[in-house]
Amino acid sequence: MLRRFCLLLLPLLIPFAVLAKPISKSANAVRTSVPPIIDGQIDDHVWLLADPLCDFLQYEPFFGIAPSQETEVRILYDDFAIYIGARLCDSAPDSILTQLGNRDDGLNSDLFGIQFDTYYNGLDAYIFEVYASGVQCDSRRSDDTFNAVWESAVNIDQQGWTVEMRIPWSAIRFPANGQQVWGLQLHRSIRRHREMIQWALVPKGASNTLAYWGKLHGLKNIHPPLRLSFTPYISGMAEHYPYNTPGSSNYSYSYSGGLDLKYGINKSFTLDMTLLPDFSTVASDHEIKNLTAFETVYGENREFFKEGVDLFHKGGLFYSRRIGRRPQLYNKVDDYLMEDEFILRNPDKAQLINATKVSGRTSSNLGIGVFNAMTSNTYATTENSLGRHRQILTEPFTNYSIVVLDQGLNFNSSAYLINTNVTRAHGFDNENVTAAGITWFESSNTYRFHASGKLSQIYPKNNPGNNIAQQKTNLGYRYDLDFAKVKGQFHFNFWFNAMDDRYNINGLGLNHRNDAISNGAWFAYNIYEPFWQLLRLSSSISINNSSRMSTRKNTGRSIHWNIRSTTINHLSLWAGFSQSLYRAYDYYEPRVNGRYYISPHHTSGNLGFSSDYRRPFALDGGIVLAVNENTYHERSLTLRPIVRFSDQLTMDHRLRLTAQTNDRGYVSHNIENVFFGNRKLRTIENTLSSRYMFSNNLSLSVWMRHYWFRGNYDKFFDLTQDGLLVRNENYDSEHDFNFNTFNIDLLFNWEFAPGSNLGVVYKNAIIHEEKELLYNFFDNFANTLEAPQLNSITVKFIYYLDYQSLQQRKQPGRHSDERSG
Repeated sequence: MLRRFCLLLLPLLIPFAVLAKPISKSANAVRTSVPPIIDGQIDDHVWLLADPLCDFLQYEPFFGIAPSQETEVRILYDDFAIYIGARLCDSAPDSILTQLGNRDDGLNSDLFGIQFDTYYNGLDAYIFEVYASGVQCDSRRSDDTFNAVWESAVNIDQQGWTVEMRIPWSAIRFPANGQQVWGLQLHRSIRRHREMIQWALVPKGASNTLAYWGKLHGLKNIHPPLRLSFTPYISGMAEHYPYNTPGSSNYSYSYSGGLDLKYGINKSFTLDMTLLPDFSTVASDHEIKNLTAFETVYGENREFFKEGVDLFHKGGLFYSRRIGRRPQLYNKVDDYLMEDEFILRNPDKAQLINATKVSGRTSSNLGIGVFNAMTSNTYATTENSLGRHRQILTEPFTNYSIVVLDQGLNFNSSAYLINTNVTRAHGFDNENVTAAGITWFESSNTYRFHASGKLSQIYPKNNPGNNIAQQKTNLGYRYDLDFAKVKGQFHFNFWFNAMDDRYNINGLGLNHRNDAISNGAWFAYNIYEPFWQLLRLSSSISINNSSRMSTRKNTGRSIHWNIRSTTINHLSLWAGFSQSLYRAYDYYEPRVNGRYYISPHHTSGNLGFSSDYRRPFALDGGIVLAVNENTYHERSLTLRPIVRFSDQLTMDHRLRLTAQTNDRGYVSHNIENVFFGNRKLRTIENTLSSRYMFSNNLSLSVWMRHYWFRGNYDKFFDLTQDGLLVRNENYDSEHDFNFNTFNIDLLFNWEFAPGSNLGVVYKNAIIHEEKELLYNFFDNFANTLEAPQLNSITVKFIYYLDYQSLQQRKQPGRHSDERSG
C-alpha cells in the first residue's frame, strides 16, 4: 500500500517554477518624546511627525481595485509602547455599523486592524483590531485565543471615524536588536459593503500570506521590557442540590483565591503559571447521551488551556480536557460499596493544583515549549447506616508534562520533536508518547510535503481497573505522510497513515481508533473572483480508504463531494454528498475485542444556507438526509435565526431536529454473545443565547440549552461470528431511554480596568434520564424541570497588575492632561 502511494506521488515530485517574489511595501515608525493621548481624537500635533500610509486596495469583494473610502494611518513609538492613529474616512458616517459585543467577538461593525510579524520570519504575527463601536480584538496567527492588555479609543465624526491604539512593548515579543525590521499589514472592514481592504495586498489563495506583507522600519533602540504581570483572583460560590440526605445540608458554600502569573524570562520566552485556579465561571458543556463506542469530545473553555498552546499541539498529542478530567473510577464507585453504604459525594472533576507553561522562539527560529500540570487525589465519599464515612480513590494525584522543540526552516517549513508524559500515583497507569515530524514547502510555498512518526508507551500498574493481561508494557506506533498543493485555485492532497493495535495516546491526547491503515486523495477548485451572480465558489471531492492493519479487512471506503458559494447578495449556499463504496468491517461497535459488525452501504446528502449577517434578522439553516441498505433513514433539520434588536441587544437561537429510523447498534453483551438493537431515535436540541451590552466593557448575557434525546427499541439481534445480525426473539432486557439535559448560564461581567473583571455567574444544570418514553415536547420539558437540579451562583473578582505600567506611572510627565505639541 505504501509503495503504491509513493509511486503515485513520484510524477508530482518534480522541480516547480518559482513564482516571482512580491514587491514589498515599506513604512516608517517615528520616535516621539511625548506620547499621544489615547482618546480617539488623533488631534495631538505629535501625530504629524509620522508620514501617513494611504495606498490601500480592496481584497474583497473586488480584488485589487481602489477602495470605496480613503484610509490614513500613522505609526509612532517611544520607550514604552507603539502608537497607531488611523483616520478612516467615510462619506456616510451615519451609516457606519457599530454593534457592541464582548472582546474578540465577531461583530456587525466596521473594523480597523494592524498586524506585526515582529521577528520578520513569516511564521507568526500579532493582530490588534478595534471595532468602530470601541470593542477590542487581539490574536496571533498561531493562536486565536491570545489576549494582551492594551489601550484603544474610537470617535465617529463628520469625516468618518478615527481610532487610536497604544500597544505596550510588554504585550508582544520582539528581538533585542538595535534596529528592528518587522513585517507589517494594515486592514480595514467597511461592513455595510462587506468590503475588506489591505495596505499590502495579498493574492487570493496564498498559502503563506505573511510573505506578501510590507516592512516596518524606523524602530530603533527599543528594548524588550521586563514582562511581569500578576492577575490575582478571589471568588465565592453558593450551591444547592437536593441530595435530601439525613444529616447533610442541600446547600454548600465555598470560597477560593489564586493567581495567574506571566513572566518574560527573556526577550523570547514567557512563563505562564496558574496557581489554585477556579474554573467555576467557564461556559457549561453541551452534554449529550452518547450511544457510540467512542468517548464524547468537548471543547476547551478554560482560558489558560486555550491561550498560548500552539506549540504544544504539534503532532496532535495534546487534548487539554484530560487535565481536570472526570475521574477514571467515577462510574465504578458502586462496585466498591459495602452492604450498608451509599454514595454521599462523588466529584465529577479532578482538582487542578497548578499548571505552568514556558514557550518562545529563539533568534535562530527554534521554538521551545515546556508544559506541566498537576491534579490532586480525588475521592468519592460514602456513608453507612451508622453514619460513618469512607473515602474511595477515584483519580490519583497526576502529573502531566509536555516538552516540544519546533525548528523553523526556509520557506515556512518546519520540523518538530515532542514528548508527552503522564505520571500517576497509587499504582495507576503511566504513559509516555514521543513524536517527530517535518513539514516542507518549496520556495514558492505552492507545494507541501509532511511526514511524521509517533511512539506510545503505556506502563500499566496494579490498580483495580486492570486485569492480569493488562500488566505488561504496551509499545505502539503511528506514522503519517501527505503531499499537497496549497496555493492557487486548484488544490490537492494525497495522504497515508498507519497505526498498530497498541498505539494509544489517550493519557494526554485523543485517539479513538488504532490498528488501522488509511489513505486517500482530496481535490478542490476555488474561484476567488466575482462572476455571474456569485462572489466566490469552491468545490471539492475526496476519496477515503481505511482497513484494519492486523486483518487487512476493509473498515471504510467512501467518496465525498462538497460545493460552497456566496452570491453577490452575501447569501452563502452549500451542498454535499457522501457514498460508501463497500460494506465495512466495524470492529468498535460490538465493544468486544476481536468481534466485528459488517456495516451496510450508506448514502447521505446535505444542503445549507447562511443569509447576510448585516441585516437585523439573519437566518442559517440546513438539512441532512441519510439512508442505508438496512432501511435506515435519517432526517435532520437545523435552523438558526439571529436577531439584532439594536447595537446593544442581540439574540441567537439554534434549533436542531433529528429523526433516525431503523438505526442498529450495540446494546449489551455477555461471555458468549453480543446483542444489537433496532431503534427509533429522536433528538430535539434548542439553544438560545442573548446579550445586552450596557457599554463595551459592561454586559449581561444568558445562554440556555435544552437537549432531548429519546430512543425506542423494537427488535433485538445476536451478532454472529461473521459480523451479521440474527433476530433474537427471546431477548427481554429493557433499553428504551428518555434523556434530557437543561442548562442556564447567566453572566454579568464588568471590565472595570484593562485586564480586570468583576463577574457574577448564575448556573442551573439538570441531567435526567428515565426509561419511560414521553412523546409530547411540553410534557417532557415540564417533566425535566421537575427533576433534581443543581443551582449555583459565583462571584469572581480579578485584578490585573503589570510591572511596566506601575513603573511608567512613577515617571513624571507621562500622564499630563495637556495636549502634546
